[in-house]
Amino acid sequence: MTDSDTRVECLLNSVLGCAFVVALDKYRLTPDDAADPSTSLRLAAACADSVEKYRPDYESVAPGVTALAEEKSSQARALIKHSGTAWWFDPVDPDRRTWLSIHGTLDKFIYGRPPNADGWCRPRNPSSRWERYAQKPLGNQHTSTPYGPRLTSQLIAYDERVGDYRCEFPLAWWEMRFPQDVRAFEIHGPSDWHELCVRYPARGIEDDRLVPNWGALSEEWDGIHLSLDGFLTTEKGRYESPAGWTMLESWHAVQTYWLRSPKIDSERLPDVSPDHSTDPKGYAFPDFPGAGDSACLLRRI
Repeated sequence: MTDSDTRVECLLNSVLGCAFVVALDKYRLTPDDAADPSTSLRLAAACADSVEKYRPDYESVAPGVTALAEEKSSQARALIKHSGTAWWFDPVDPDRRTWLSIHGTLDKFIYGRPPNADGWCRPRNPSSRWERYAQKPLGNQHTSTPYGPRLTSQLIAYDERVGDYRCEFPLAWWEMRFPQDVRAFEIHGPSDWHELCVRYPARGIEDDRLVPNWGALSEEWDGIHLSLDGFLTTEKGRYESPAGWTMLESWHAVQTYWLRSPKIDSERLPDVSPDHSTDPKGYAFPDFPGAGDSACLLRRI
């Protein structure tokens, strides 16, 4: 099996990835369209919200989505092989990070505060119950990559109100860079997430899946980065080996979680609200088999 074959299989094995391909086909969007970050990041967020596991119709929607996988293999292959989507696999860029902060004091770690890494909280070993449940390090110390002026996956997730991303706009915006080398574990697919969980294992709270021991991970790594390809293929994409099984859920955006307190340089820029001027227009989310009456839109109206 070639590398592209593996990536196609992973994309369609993920509930999110399969929903993304189905939505592209539904709206007659091409790989050229998907190469545009403003299109693919918003579509990924809309799909993530529509297949969120806490939706009341998730148990009927997920099988309906994955049942369409086989017939969408040619579309998935065209996406993976298109040169314009190469940025989907980009590693973390320490010179291009964005920190978004909600005004107020809803969360003592981030909201309304500048990106002061001295205050970042290193995870403990063993991981807490919440960390094993959420598959995230406690503290919400996460940044996102800017894809053009004032465009990040996290900003779009806030706009689409995906999962736990809830806020009122505008958001405070900082541009950041790390002036020293940082070590980030890269997640570009379900095998990467599986490797991370096998190397630094803990057990999930709700089932017997392997999840990361964030404290053990922080002894060797500064952060963990989820690319767009990693998001689309790993979110709700089950992966098994003799060591056990893994499946990432509810990260909701392309982002980097930081586990240590590295030195950073930051610059406060004007507050930001989503720019819909380049969004896809007029697309209601596809009616998957088993979906409820609610529709997820790719643009707020």
